[in-house]
Amino acid sequence: MAESNRINWQVLLGLRFIFVFFITCAQLREFIHNIDSDFFYNIRKFTAIGNVIALLLFSGYATANSIKNNPEGFYQRRWLRIYPLYFCAIVLSLLPFLIFGSKIETLHSKSIVLPSLVSIVEHLTLLQGLAFGTFTSNLPLWPLGILAPCYILTPLLHRLKDRFIILAIAISGSLYIAVPFLYKLFSHKALPYYPELGYELPFFLFAWAWLLGFLYFREQNTKAGIIILSSGFIMLILNQSRTGFYALMIYALACLTLLFSAKIKLPKAVGNSFEYLGNIAYPVYLFHKPTFIFAYNLLGVTNSVTHIFLALLVGLFFYHAVDVPLRCRNKFFAPQGE
Repeated sequence: MAESNRINWQVLLGLRFIFVFFITCAQLREFIHNIDSDFFYNIRKFTAIGNVIALLLFSGYATANSIKNNPEGFYQRRWLRIYPLYFCAIVLSLLPFLIFGSKIETLHSKSIVLPSLVSIVEHLTLLQGLAFGTFTSNLPLWPLGILAPCYILTPLLHRLKDRFIILAIAISGSLYIAVPFLYKLFSHKALPYYPELGYELPFFLFAWAWLLGFLYFREQNTKAGIIILSSGFIMLILNQSRTGFYALMIYALACLTLLFSAKIKLPKAVGNSFEYLGNIAYPVYLFHKPTFIFAYNLLGVTNSVTHIFLALLVGLFFYHAVDVPLRCRNKFFAPQGE
């Protein structure tokens, strides 16, 4: 069985921040001029979906580590790690509509509109994949609807034999590949953006990535390494909707981190920096879109560097105001790597 010291968690945490940073850059389009020439916005070539898949892979690995080495209080840890910051992000995402009205104009894309009451309730209960409708003031919240059922199922998955997890990976991966083709075949148009699908389809389409990370923690050997590399590449090659070559690069980097990061020895200062960046990655991910909205509409910011700086600042604020106090006060809080 795998042990948590078979990976350099500081390397994983540093990469987690980089993947979140790439997603953050992809959200700049609505708020900056000269999108074709902006350096940070053009980082979107690495694709938000590709980075979401890499983050799901890491999450599955870290969750398997958590349930094996610290089974007591697993659900409490997950709730404390995910929900308080998530709730704050939803509140902050609704505030612009109180200030600027139910329809917020942007520079290039469609207007940002007030989500329906049903959509708000769905997001508050982490069921955003259940019905149609998006939370346009914070669209990046949609992958949390994939993680929530994964966490709920974790104790059951922990008890299952590997062959059942491999079967679940095959089913989810097959859906990820087939659904875009079937949708285009019957509707004669491209598959909508994943959070718009409803019926919990985002969970079923992307669970394979999380399960691959979960499986690899349990069986850290050459065979398992080949499975996670080949399976992910096959799925990303056969379904290139909103991914492409750069997503393959991101996935390869995530897999190589899981396979070989234990051999990387970081200087203490670098390792501590990576660990800190990994810890703030989640609040930066949650709060960057509403931060962009406020920066553009209140301050008139149309510069990508300023937007990113403010997003990092807001993420740091919520990390130290919400996350750190919870870590200090609760014995069940997530250990390293979760």
